[in-house]
This record gives sequence, C-alpha cells and structure tokens, in this order.
Amino acid sequence: MDKVFLITGIFCLALLLRRVGVVREKHLSLLVRYVISLSLPCLTLMTIGTLDLGKAHFDIAVIAWLVMFAGAAISWWTGKLIGLEGSKLRVFILVSTFPNTALLGYPLSYALFGETGLSYAVIYDQMGMFPVFLTLGFFVAGGKESFFHCLKFPPFLALLAALALNVSGIRFSGPFATTISWIGWTTLPLTIFLIGARVRLTSLRDSKPLAVCLSLRMLLIPLLLLIAFQLLGKHGIPYRVTLLETAMPPALTTSIIAMQYRLDEEFAIACISAGSLLCILLFTLGMLIF
Repeated sequence: MDKVFLITGIFCLALLLRRVGVVREKHLSLLVRYVISLSLPCLTLMTIGTLDLGKAHFDIAVIAWLVMFAGAAISWWTGKLIGLEGSKLRVFILVSTFPNTALLGYPLSYALFGETGLSYAVIYDQMGMFPVFLTLGFFVAGGKESFFHCLKFPPFLALLAALALNVSGIRFSGPFATTISWIGWTTLPLTIFLIGARVRLTSLRDSKPLAVCLSLRMLLIPLLLLIAFQLLGKHGIPYRVTLLETAMPPALTTSIIAMQYRLDEEFAIACISAGSLLCILLFTLGMLIF
C-alpha cells in the first residue's frame, strides 16, 4: 500500500508543480532526455543483462507482438469507421495501439508484483512492445523513411547491448554495477513524475475520438487478451503482468513522434492525459478497495 500512495503522491505533486509554474517545459525536456538516454538504458542493462534467459517467459514478448499488430489493425478500422483521416488517423492508430508499458507499466508492475513483476514488465516492453513501436509505430508516423531514425534510440541500443552481455556471460560487478542499479531505479519515480507533469487538462477536446481511443486502448484490447488467456489456460504472475501492461493508457512517446513528424500532437496529448489520469485513479481506487 505504501507503493500505491507513493505513486499517487508523485503523480499529484507533478500536477501541482506544473500547475503553479515551478516545473516548466524546459525542465521536463531535460528529465525526458535523462530518462530516455540514461536511466532507462541502465534499467534495461540491470534487468535484461542479468535475466536468466533459459527461464524467461519469452512468450510474453510474442504475445506483445500479436497484441500490437492486432491493435493497429483494430484501430485503423475503427478510425476509418468514425471518419478520421490523414494526420488525425495516424495519431489515432498510434495512441490506440501502443500502451505506456514503461513510464506507467514499470512502476505499477513493481507496485503490484515486486521485482519479479518488474522483470516481466521489462520483457513485455523491451522485447515485445518496443520492437513493434520502432518499426510499425515509426512507419505509421513517418513512412518507410523513418526506420533509420529508430535505430538511434538509446533504449534500443541498450537492449541490444544487454542481450549481447547476457549471452556472452558478462556480468557487471562492484561499484560499476551499483551505479548502474542506482541510476536505473531512478526511472520509476521520474517516469510517474513526467506523466503527471505532462498531463494537460485543457487539451481534452475531441471527446468522441478520445473516448473511442481509450475504450480500445484500455478496455477492448485487454478484454480480448483476457478472453484468450482464459481459453488457453494461461495463469500466474507473467500473464497478469502481461495483461496489466496491455491495459496501460497511450504511450507518452506517441506524442513525441507525433510532434517529430508534424502530426496532430494535441490529440495525442489529450489521449495520453485522459488515459493517464484514468489509469492512476482506477489503480488507486482498486488498491484501496481490494
């Protein structure tokens, strides 16, 4: 329960500090750069680099691939159905398909399932969602020319390095390992802070496509996965974490690539803001009740 209050407290503090002007966009840009370029890669090295690959649930990654591609197809069809096109349709596909598996998924998985849950969340994010985001996501946003941009993404490079080190049997030790661990753990509170600070209540317009997006992202797609798990008899922490990650609100990175490729960034921010608020609210209420 302490973890729940900590997550909610950090989220509300970020909202307050942004509201009163203590935290500004330039500060958030620096935090985003720190998380993407340093702390998240360190967390990847810390988890994937020390993971027992022989016992890891790599089916989690396969499930994530299937979920992302199915989500993209469903969101494309739904977007067309409600009359979206052009830039708005591209953003709708992005925010409906890709969940916030790292910035929200990591802290919530850790809060609910501890370090074991966090390791499964990292597998889902880094080996499952992430490769699809770097390929399909960038393709949706910017076409085939965008593929080369994704290869320079620091967390992706860290994933390749972590897998190479793991396979070769190289393990960090001593002060260097301790430093990487400390830096990596800063990812969890900072990501919650970033989500809270990025929420813009004034951007909650376009209620119909926003409601449809969140219904797909946080209800329909997780529900379909839950039904599949029930039919296949998949139970236990790995699949509970997988379901939790699948039900996360739209990924914060979708607004970043929407801005990069001059798409409808405001709509992306609206979906991320509403989804993040709803997620934190439901998570807190659920933990308090159950």
